[in-house]
Amino acid sequence: MVKNLAKLAVDNGGLLTPLIIPGDLIDGTGLCNVSIYKEKNGNLIANIRHVHYTLYHAEFEQKFYCKYGTLSYLNPEDDIKLRTGNYLCNLNPDTLEVETYQKINTSKHDVEPKWTFIGLEDVRVLRWDEQLYICGVRRDVKDDGEGRMELCKVKWDEDECIEETRDRIEVDPHTYLEKNWMPITDMPMHLIRWCDPLQVMKIDPVTKTSKVVVEKNYELDIPRELRGGSQVIPFGDEGDRICVTHGCLFFHHPGKHKDAQYYHRFVIWDKDWNLKALTKPFKFMDTQIEFACGLVIEDDNFIVTFGYQDNAAFALRMPTRLLNNLEWEDKNTWKNNG
Repeated sequence: MVKNLAKLAVDNGGLLTPLIIPGDLIDGTGLCNVSIYKEKNGNLIANIRHVHYTLYHAEFEQKFYCKYGTLSYLNPEDDIKLRTGNYLCNLNPDTLEVETYQKINTSKHDVEPKWTFIGLEDVRVLRWDEQLYICGVRRDVKDDGEGRMELCKVKWDEDECIEETRDRIEVDPHTYLEKNWMPITDMPMHLIRWCDPLQVMKIDPVTKTSKVVVEKNYELDIPRELRGGSQVIPFGDEGDRICVTHGCLFFHHPGKHKDAQYYHRFVIWDKDWNLKALTKPFKFMDTQIEFACGLVIEDDNFIVTFGYQDNAAFALRMPTRLLNNLEWEDKNTWKNNG
């Protein structure tokens, strides 16, 4: 398994850049889980999640427990909720550093939160039909924490960054939690809900509903499910599409304290949503908690954006040829029919 994709990329001409917003704006708490999008004019924009806490996590041999176990959220004393804010940024095309940043003003649609996870989490940023959108999960509108994907139009210029609309997308039949749907950048109003079985969803912001328009079961024999990650973007000249997914290994330490290992994979589909290729798991920086929700192609490079332990945000430029350095699953072990 490739345990440090960032090192592999940098050693082969790539670039790893921390994405930083001044500490006085975020009170020293965490930035993570970045999404990136390439505009038609070549500009790179990104959404950076600000989580309003610092995550303590004991790595490696995990000897340094606190009373809550190996993982603990360290909140400001006057606000112990898990609160998310989001910043839209312009990135330098050469260095990938943050050049400008504006917090998204959500006050037009905010209501008194009914649950302890507050704000739009793990946003993907993109344009559909020239309109700028952010899309993520919100869990603060019902007192049981029920989560739904929300699609929001954003007005962003030099003076302001405002959430103009907020459309909460329902599913049928009812479920408790929907999260990490991956927008398909070249198919407006379409997102991937699950990867195996594949469900491509078409959403209707007017009726706030969704329906399955493509469904395939590949019958993958892999240890963890393929959960959502980056946007799904065009790849190559044959109509293929590619994304980064994640999978979690959840476990409990003595004392019943929970923990997890996050793993990632590139997934490639052909134009008919047949599964074309699937990497074996990899990690970005050889740590347990990592999460990627942004992917673009720039010339002969991928740019993947990810969070590290909920405490740092990174952009990784990786030559596309390095896909050949990754391990791949045997395609003869899955099916492509629906």
